[in-house]
Amino acid sequence: MDGSVTLNLPAGHDSPPIKGRVIDPVVLNDGVAAAIAASLPALAANLRAWMAELIAAHADAITGFVDYRGLARSSEWRGVVETTGALATARPEALATAEVQIAFWANLYNALTVHGIVALGIRDGVGEIHEFFDRMRYRVGGETFSLVDIEHGVLRQNRVSVNHPTPVWAADDRRRAWTVRRFDPRVHFTLTCGARSCPPIRAYQADRLEAQLDLAARGFVNADVEIDATRSVVRMSRLFYWYGDDFGELVPWLLRHLDPGPGRDWLASHAHGVTLDYRPYDWALNDRAGVAPRA
Repeated sequence: MDGSVTLNLPAGHDSPPIKGRVIDPVVLNDGVAAAIAASLPALAANLRAWMAELIAAHADAITGFVDYRGLARSSEWRGVVETTGALATARPEALATAEVQIAFWANLYNALTVHGIVALGIRDGVGEIHEFFDRMRYRVGGETFSLVDIEHGVLRQNRVSVNHPTPVWAADDRRRAWTVRRFDPRVHFTLTCGARSCPPIRAYQADRLEAQLDLAARGFVNADVEIDATRSVVRMSRLFYWYGDDFGELVPWLLRHLDPGPGRDWLASHAHGVTLDYRPYDWALNDRAGVAPRA
């Protein structure tokens, strides 16, 4: 990042506030009867289809907030869970391209987040469970993957970050065989962590992935980034602080994804004299039931 850009580094929680419930790690798809026995590409397509139907029926189209109670009773959710039950014997070489890999793991991450929230009866936020992101797991190809493993090990290629300053996998970890072939920082906007500040839940499809990643990144950036020209401050999600190195030079990256308009024009002409301010992360559950309906 250019040295002339000032950072207002965030204070406070960089992880969900902990309310004290401690549980052992749980593999949520162990013991789940698979509806079908199929190849991994077929399972990936099945998972995407079920997730798309679930989102259409049980998530707000604008905010992405989820009706978890309605979802838990639905046939769409049963389809997602039954699909995850067939993943235990999957093989990494079956995901033939980076696009197939990214779409599969983004969808699986979002399914695992929702599965953990539903299975544990979370009502206020994932901070109700100590180390939620480490303790919720799926079994894939004989190995278990937590949300941390999927995000940082698989999708971020075992990169370090502000909130994970050491690699999550050792050099000899067998799960490294599942690491995606290319890293794309836009993947941050595909992952739903169950919090109000996280990107909205979507389903991703390999043959449309480039357009979907672009839409996810542009949608998040344009909804989230605030440009205060009078104070020369650019306010944004704490995601950009946690994973700043993933984006490289942040202001140019933002400019590539901001829609045309006065704000973008001002930032383009003042890119080397702004203060970057990262707003607090709202870890409250992204539960549609807890949000007043829009007028």
